[in-house]
Amino acid sequence: MAHEGIRLHWYLPTAGESRDVQRGGTNVRTLDDEAPRSPFRAPSLSYLTQVALAVEEAGFDSVLVPTGSFCEDPWVVASALAAVTRRLRLLVALHPRTATAVSFAHRAASLQRLSGGRLALNVVTGEPGAEAEQHGDFGDKADQYLRTAEFLDAYDALFRGESIDREGAHVTLRGASLDQVPSVGIPARPEVWFGGSSSYAGDVAARYVDVYLSWLEPVEQLREKIAWIRELAAEQGRDVRFGVRGWILARDTHEQAERDALALLEGIDRGRQAALREKLLARQSVGQQRGQALIAGADVDDPSSLWVAPGIWGGFGLLAGGAATGFVGSHAEIADRFAELSSIGVHDVIVSGFPNLEETRWMSDGLVPELARRGLLERGECR
Repeated sequence: MAHEGIRLHWYLPTAGESRDVQRGGTNVRTLDDEAPRSPFRAPSLSYLTQVALAVEEAGFDSVLVPTGSFCEDPWVVASALAAVTRRLRLLVALHPRTATAVSFAHRAASLQRLSGGRLALNVVTGEPGAEAEQHGDFGDKADQYLRTAEFLDAYDALFRGESIDREGAHVTLRGASLDQVPSVGIPARPEVWFGGSSSYAGDVAARYVDVYLSWLEPVEQLREKIAWIRELAAEQGRDVRFGVRGWILARDTHEQAERDALALLEGIDRGRQAALREKLLARQSVGQQRGQALIAGADVDDPSSLWVAPGIWGGFGLLAGGAATGFVGSHAEIADRFAELSSIGVHDVIVSGFPNLEETRWMSDGLVPELARRGLLERGECR
């Protein structure tokens, strides 16, 4: 059975990383000040460039540039990398609460022009708490998603070339437009990516986004989520593309992959791990809660308990925030999982590994050729 292709995307470690994944690996927020046991790789321009070029050479469509107080500013990083890459798209994450809709749209238009149309936006609503309060956002989840909806509505209007006046709960504008540089013109609107598993998120996705993104979950759960968003989008007269985000550890054989995955958990401090899980479960993110529920019975002394589904391993959720699950297996086994995702309508996959630079080589040498051989690898428009 032929499948529509998969666009591959990677993650940029703009908070730095280490081979000691329990104390400073990608997206690992330590609960104390203990330093990594191996050298920490600072998110220097040199290191981030190495990762970006490795991803581009491997045939990936884009790289996700994350946002948050814990990492380097995504617009600065993306602008620097646009100058040293040729085809790689830059999927820049942004929080609507951190700037006005006009300033974001202006920034996006500039980078879209200067990069030759290689920009996409990952709009992150976030959740109530300390990160939001740093930016003066003290609203509840409903209020935060209202902000996102107003932001995206203005963003769309600006990229349609409209001069807009509006007064909302969060977005109030007078004579706002993107045509201040008429000789240059307004570029094509950068694609909007967005994720969220709450009812508020579903409404926003249906109305505004191009790619709806979910954490990696078992196929049946993803099938239900896709049907939910697809129905909501149809009510708005729209179609939405679907993607997933997860970790990955691909090797030549299943045995090698599982051995290397279990090695990530060697010597894990149960007290630290329990505290991390408690912290994650206390969050108001529905997606995070769904992910942690998948690994509720995970026990490092019982390797079989770490498998959520064939080819989907939950040990990552014991180590880091973000996705609780990831792909683990041989290149052929993971290609099978990608084919399965394609068959239910998932055509964008964002993955990353520990550490990111090394894992890109396993991808480029093994999984990418396997996907290409099966006709599953979709090339982006800039290729």
